Amino acid sequence: MSLLLVCLVAVLSLLFCGRAFAGCSYGGGQSFTLTLPTTVSVPRDAPVGSLLTTWVASPASSNLWTCSSSGGLLGAGVQVGPIVGASTGQTYNSGGTFTVYKTNLPGVGIVLAGRSYTPNAGWYGWFSVYGGMAYSGVYATWAMGAQVQVALIKTGTISAGGTVSGGVVAQAFPNSDGPRYDLIASYVITPVNVVPLTCTTPDVSIPMGTFKTTDFPSVGSLSPNPAGFAIQLLNCPGGTAVSGTQAGQIHSIQYRIDPTSGTLATNVAALTGSPSASGVGIELFNSSGAVFPLSTNTTLSGYNSASGGSYSIPMTTRYYRTGTITAGPANSTMTLTVSYQ
Repeated sequence: MSLLLVCLVAVLSLLFCGRAFAGCSYGGGQSFTLTLPTTVSVPRDAPVGSLLTTWVASPASSNLWTCSSSGGLLGAGVQVGPIVGASTGQTYNSGGTFTVYKTNLPGVGIVLAGRSYTPNAGWYGWFSVYGGMAYSGVYATWAMGAQVQVALIKTGTISAGGTVSGGVVAQAFPNSDGPRYDLIASYVITPVNVVPLTCTTPDVSIPMGTFKTTDFPSVGSLSPNPAGFAIQLLNCPGGTAVSGTQAGQIHSIQYRIDPTSGTLATNVAALTGSPSASGVGIELFNSSGAVFPLSTNTTLSGYNSASGGSYSIPMTTRYYRTGTITAGPANSTMTLTVSYQ
């Protein structure tokens, strides 16, 4: 019995002598505002993963909390965690890998990075804000701090635009002898209006005229009178590019024309509707008279990304004989797709 008592006393003594108690405090609640741009203009087809704002950081505050140890070497640290929507499952890589979180606006996410300060370790490098923590061994009294930076990022289609709500996106607090949730520093973003950049593209109706079968003596013959028309890209917005992001302006515009019913031959659109003529299709030509390639992206020449403006793309179209012709209506529909980057 006495041997057991001696062992028990020894264990209790070891626990007591090795204990280092700590306390942390600061002068009232603290909140830091990270001011994002009021409005962000984004090309509708900017690549997913593109930054929509530059990184905006809170002050590098190294003395948010004052902590003290009653004796011995104490492990203490700063914990930084997100107060945002769920993860998108995406990450952003820039000097580290950072989790991307959802915002209230479809297609727009927020990426957060945090770092912490302890006296022995100094500033601990940027880490993904998911509850990360940096520790340092300290004696006596010391100061600790934190810093958070955020950016908006494209996570999917931004169709109609809207406003990313402002509010708290991250919190930091000291962790010494346990997390101190009563000593939270909050990080707040300002609201951001996100505007997708597009041009107006009116529908075009093209009268082709009436032709005889004798106007097409052989396969490959074209109708004698080309019909002229123009693709209009109106009120294209201009702007100033935001360095390091896809925001601020449309950088380039591409367009393509796809026949609704496919093709009968290379770059010859099939007719649509019933009843319909047969043995002919429709071919498009650019302003130089060259055959216009269907279902192929073409870059809009002369587009000024700084000033924007309205643009007209002159074209002509003719019937093209593909085989034995039978009379009837000869209509076709095609879809214009405009891509903005």
